[in-house]
Order: sequence, then structure tokens, then C-alpha cells
Amino acid sequence: MEHAQAPGSIRPDTKAGAALYSVLVNIVLIGAKLLVGLLTGSVAILADAAHSFLDLSASIFAYAGIRTAAKPADEDHAFGHAKAENISSLIQMFLLGATCVAIVIESVRRLVVTAPVRVAWYSFVVVLAAMLIDIVVSRYLRRIAVAHGGSAALEADALHFASDLWASVAVLAGITLVAVFGLQIADPLAGIAVAAIIGTTAIEQGRRTTQVLLDAMPDRPTLTAIERILESDPKLHGYHALRARQAGKHVLLDVSVHVDGRLSLAQAHEVGHAVSERIRRELPIVTDAVVHVEPVDDEAHG
Repeated sequence: MEHAQAPGSIRPDTKAGAALYSVLVNIVLIGAKLLVGLLTGSVAILADAAHSFLDLSASIFAYAGIRTAAKPADEDHAFGHAKAENISSLIQMFLLGATCVAIVIESVRRLVVTAPVRVAWYSFVVVLAAMLIDIVVSRYLRRIAVAHGGSAALEADALHFASDLWASVAVLAGITLVAVFGLQIADPLAGIAVAAIIGTTAIEQGRRTTQVLLDAMPDRPTLTAIERILESDPKLHGYHALRARQAGKHVLLDVSVHVDGRLSLAQAHEVGHAVSERIRRELPIVTDAVVHVEPVDDEAHG
């Protein structure tokens, strides 16, 4: 687990450092897009700036979630604070949804009450530069998340930048149509396209995050790997009540195993302890494996 660090010690290869880096990048993007949007009157660019503003809020929540999740378990949080990352991710999705609604309202208003859009050379420079930044930062955040075994907050933040990329593509198409063909309607339509991209992203990520917060079982490959370990142990005679849930990037497991009823209490405990250690050793994603031992008739299960 990544432990909390003093602000001065935050490095770009840590999860907290990556989240802080995304905050700084979003501040730059907001300033550039907002300036160009106000100068040109482009609702599409202003929508993209609003998207980046919500991305900034999301990055701040990602940073806070990662710092909170890094705290060790205490008396009030026996299982640690890992779900702070999932809560951060869900908040980010609500912010994306709010952005989507705001952009649609403004775009529809521009369709009803038309307003001239001035497309300048710097409009293309800012949009293209933003697209390049989105690609670089999204890949960087995903790389850091993978390097640390997964991070719901960083993955959500990377998703923001990826959706921002596609939103910028829509903006680029809109201002190009305005500049080349004089189609003023293309700008608000591009704004609506941006909102559609944002909304789709928010719904999908929100669904996955909600499943974790509802203690849904982990993915099938992880469960299959756990079952394989239980079924291949020669000292076990079966198992039941297999339960698992996720907290951040961690999987918490609870299972009852059957052992030879003729074993002493100490021997049965040793078998259960060995099973727990093996699961955590072979599957590092499982950070807590509680194994209940139940005696069975060895002849009936031989």
C-alpha cells in the first residue's frame, strides 16, 4: 500500500504525484481553452473548457482519494481506507454528468438563438495542443495506475483525459466546418457531441465504481484463480461460502474449507493458515484472506 507522504516528497512515479500532476495540467488547459472560447465566442470550445474545469475538480478528488486510501487501518476503519479511491471515482462521474447537462443546455440555446462564432488560427493551435496533452497525460496516468497494481481514482482520472481527447476531436470538427464552410450551426452541434461523449464515459465508469461500493464480487478471472487454488490443495476436501469483495485495488476474501476431521485443532488451524498464505502469495491482489476451517468425515470425502 502506498503510504501518505509529505507534500514535498511527492514524486511523479507515485499515485499521489500522478494525481497532482493531472491537477496542474488541467489548470493550464482550462486557462487556454477559456481564453480562446471567450475570444471567439465558440460554445464548443467553451464546452471543452467546462469539461476541463470539471476534470480539474475530478483530479483534485482523485488526489484526495488516493491520499486518504493510503492511510493504514485504524480502530474506526479495521479494513483500511482503500474505498476512498472508489468514492473519489464516483464523485468524478457525478461531476462529468453535471458537465454534460450544462453543455447540452448551452448548445441547445445556441441552436435556438444563433450567435456568430469567430474562428482564428489560435483556435486550432489550442485544440490540437490540448489533444496532444490529453493523449500523453491519459497514458501516463494509466501507466502509474498499472505500476501500482491498479487505482480506481487514477483510472477514472485517465478516463477523463481520454474523453477530453474525443471531445476535442468533436470541437476540432465543429470549428473546421465553421471556418471552411461558414456553418455556424456546426459549433453548437459539436458541443452536443462533446456532451454525448462525456455522458457515455460517466455512465460506464459510474456503473463499475458503484458495483465495487456495493461489494460486488471481483472479476471472473480472479475468482477462477482463487477456486483453482482451493481445488488443487491436497489437504482440503472441498469448500463453501466463498465470498469476496473489492476495496480500491484490493480484494478481501472469506471462505470456509473442509479438512480431515481427525486432525487436531492446531493441525487444522495450520492447514487453514497455509491456504490463506498461498492465496495471498499467488494472488497479490488478494490482501486479506480469512479461511474458516470445518472438519468433515475423511472417509466420506476421500
